[in-house]
Amino acid sequence: MAEATVQAFTSRVIDRLEDQLESIIGYSHPFTNGGLIVIFKNDAGFMPDLIAEVYECGPPNITLYCLRRAELFQIFGLGVFGWPNPLEEKPLLAYRVRLGGEVIYGRDIRNEIAIDGNPIVLLESQLQRCKQFIRNWALDQFRRRNYAGITKEMDRQSKYLMATALLAKGEWDVPTENIPNLFESLLEDTETKLIWTDINSLPTNEQDASRESAAEAVWLFEQVLQSIERHAQ
Repeated sequence: MAEATVQAFTSRVIDRLEDQLESIIGYSHPFTNGGLIVIFKNDAGFMPDLIAEVYECGPPNITLYCLRRAELFQIFGLGVFGWPNPLEEKPLLAYRVRLGGEVIYGRDIRNEIAIDGNPIVLLESQLQRCKQFIRNWALDQFRRRNYAGITKEMDRQSKYLMATALLAKGEWDVPTENIPNLFESLLEDTETKLIWTDINSLPTNEQDASRESAAEAVWLFEQVLQSIERHAQ
């Protein structure tokens, strides 16, 4: 996150809504620009109006969650894909907020954000979302001739699956560039790492990417799904 920009935004939110706020927590995320959890008091006003006021403060290019304190359980929820963005911050979100988040304003209620004792459930859910959504997303991108984008996304989704699998090993804060090697080491899975390496070697610039290279990336991603699935069984 661009710290100065985020601080300026949160200052505007606090000035405007201080009497309604319980807390504001910032977090980083390895696959996005990070974001803010704006937590309102349980007896705060009408949520659609409050959310509209937050957005009138001019948020930067980050993810925003606006919740009442009683709704914090939603941070751990499995999440959904929001078209056309193929990446969902969950299932890593609860770990990023509870264990690595920064209280910017108000009460420190990070310990109220639940983390499931069985992270394999998160991997199962992530695999299902990839099967149900990423396949359709890729077909739409072929229609748009976004061949470079397809390859980049297959690479990113593969690393996200590895990162989700690493939660079962207690690893939630791994830099993206280290995920494949740590996954291979801790889960003793060279096969998946090699498939990802093949995806990573495909062209991702507009000049060199082609329909054929994008199709190969999608085919390899299907192999990643099959290979990682055994860690959820």
